Amino acid sequence: MSRDLSTPRPYRGLGGAAVRLLLPAPLLAATPDPPDSTVYTAPPVVVTAVREAAPLDRLPLAVSAVGRERFAPGEKSLSLAEALRQVPGLHVAERNNPSQGPRLMARGLGARAAFGVRGVKVLLDGVPLTTPDGQTQLGNIDLAAAGRVEVLRGPNSSLYGNAGGGVVAVHTRSPETAGVRVKPRLVAGSDGLWLRRLALAGGGRHSFHLSVRQLDLDGYRDHSEARVRGLNAVVRSRLRPAWELVWVLNLYDAPYLLNPSSLIRGDARDRPRFARGFIVRQGASKQTRQSQGGITLRHTGGNGRTELTLYGVDRGLLNPIPGAVIDLERRAGGLRAVHGRTLRLGNLPGSWKAGLDLEVQRDDRREHGNEGLADPDTEPARVPESVALGALLQDQEESVSSAGAFAALALHPRPGWTLSLGGRLDRYGFEVSDRLLDDGDDSGTRSLSRLSPSAGLGWQVTPRNLLYASYGTAFQTPTTVELGNRPDGGGGFNPDLGPESVASFEVGLRGRDPSGRLTWDAAVYRLAVDGMLIPFQVDDPASEAVYYRNAGRTSSRGLEAALAAHRGSWRAELSYTYMDFLFDDYVIRSGEEPVQLSGNRVPGLPPRRLLLDLAADLPFGLRAEGETEWVAGYYANDHNGPPPGSAAAPTDFRNDTYVVTGLRLTAPLTLGFGGVRLFTGIDNLFDAAYNGSITPNAFGARFFEPASGRTWYAGLEADLGPP
Repeated sequence: MSRDLSTPRPYRGLGGAAVRLLLPAPLLAATPDPPDSTVYTAPPVVVTAVREAAPLDRLPLAVSAVGRERFAPGEKSLSLAEALRQVPGLHVAERNNPSQGPRLMARGLGARAAFGVRGVKVLLDGVPLTTPDGQTQLGNIDLAAAGRVEVLRGPNSSLYGNAGGGVVAVHTRSPETAGVRVKPRLVAGSDGLWLRRLALAGGGRHSFHLSVRQLDLDGYRDHSEARVRGLNAVVRSRLRPAWELVWVLNLYDAPYLLNPSSLIRGDARDRPRFARGFIVRQGASKQTRQSQGGITLRHTGGNGRTELTLYGVDRGLLNPIPGAVIDLERRAGGLRAVHGRTLRLGNLPGSWKAGLDLEVQRDDRREHGNEGLADPDTEPARVPESVALGALLQDQEESVSSAGAFAALALHPRPGWTLSLGGRLDRYGFEVSDRLLDDGDDSGTRSLSRLSPSAGLGWQVTPRNLLYASYGTAFQTPTTVELGNRPDGGGGFNPDLGPESVASFEVGLRGRDPSGRLTWDAAVYRLAVDGMLIPFQVDDPASEAVYYRNAGRTSSRGLEAALAAHRGSWRAELSYTYMDFLFDDYVIRSGEEPVQLSGNRVPGLPPRRLLLDLAADLPFGLRAEGETEWVAGYYANDHNGPPPGSAAAPTDFRNDTYVVTGLRLTAPLTLGFGGVRLFTGIDNLFDAAYNGSITPNAFGARFFEPASGRTWYAGLEADLGPP
């Protein structure tokens, strides 16, 4: 016997009769059952992040699909971290710094990001949020509108090019019924949190989802106020039974995002809300806007699938940081095409796919000296534009062009077996035109190309369990920002900075028990990186610019495991990540002497992380959920302690282990014209003092970014429209 897990059932028996007498009918519609012996049959899960529609239980890859029911109830819907916290192998470091945003790391790749996301390809409804040079800003994502998030863990350059850590694909949920529905949402909470959102959704042959939102935040730390506005729109048109057209538009506007920067260990411990006076006087902040649109034409039928996507991005950034003010205008766009179909190779059934990606990016970059704020008490909304500009330090045009062609073949040599082979050839061209010629002409070009092969073998040990082994490679270029930030202060691109090359082998098991109540996902892997990009700061108290260098060789051994169980009205999920990421060969200069750091751990990466999530449907339609996260301590610099010649304490260079617990409660109400969900939550229930993130290799041992203490929030979300 099977049933849809989303369909509520009334109480049965004598207790159920009493409840029916005491509760009004609208509330009974949301009242759950006590545990019973029903066998749940989960529908097959299909993912598209592999650039085709493929069943999850046949893919010989580390892949996860997170449904809306696992991240939406009772959440603030502010950060992608809310949807990814249960995925093993991923870690989202919340920086409590709206100017920099959360740092997303997949199998340790992405820790180098000074802001935004590096090393992970992010897509929203099939349109890349990641620009051609590998940078990603997550502000365009409206998590409250998301219906599903798919995650590929590990190197995936054979499919996506600049994606060494993995791929995150976010899909907006489609309207479930015809007619127009109105969905307002309000959230208020600690530290001046105030989120207003209004969404319209309509189903039918031409379905749409439109949302507008505004977030205001005072921030946990001093000098961390923020305002964000956004619009997200997705329109799906079924032209014919086999043809679909999808339009995507995302607008993002952040008039001010103040930056409290990082702290030394003593300040982070004793006054975590503190922001240094120098940071405030320099007006450290960000003002940014971004418009992104795309159109996808999709054909499915005749044993094949074809998809063509055209997209463009326009971004503006004003970014005062200590020592400089960066003024950047960016335009980027691309064309993505893929075609796949089934085949028979001799007596072997299978499928193939092939595609082409073409992308361009052009940045107009100016950098002035930072003369600071005339009035340190300038109101937050005026800070970015009130910073006085000094001398012009850089004036250059940077461009990136990339072309990537890929092909993949999947064969089924025996029933239950899948053999996959793939490869991609990428070529990236970087060009800089120096317009500030007083100190010489630093114009130049860089060309980077690589072939990225992949292979996988999967065996369905049982119809519900897949054992697989896979080999993947990746090629990651430095971004234009990483190339343009030169420690010597010159213009143009850093000639000493090269790309990362990633190779990984893994073995995994993914499946569920016959009842469908228990699911598991586990993988062990070995990953090697040549030329890993490592961030650092120079010995200059008046600057917080982040520069980059290549480590010779690094490697990691890892284990990822997730276990989920549900029975009746209860659900439990356990996720564990182990990662031993070491420098194998890395020589840097400390003073005049070279120092070999072989055997040290890569900074900024927690070696172990454990998450336990429990949820229960309670009487009267209530739903309670709580999670506890344990993150092991990790080092903050390449030396894994004081550098040679320093008398500082070793603890000043290490982020401590921390444990945080959160609770959430929702109460849905059914009305004649729709429903309302009331929700509330407490984050960091036990008021743990900890640092949610660090700035690797920061100057002056200012590594630590304190996390919020105990905070609360409450809100309501309505879904109004015809029944």
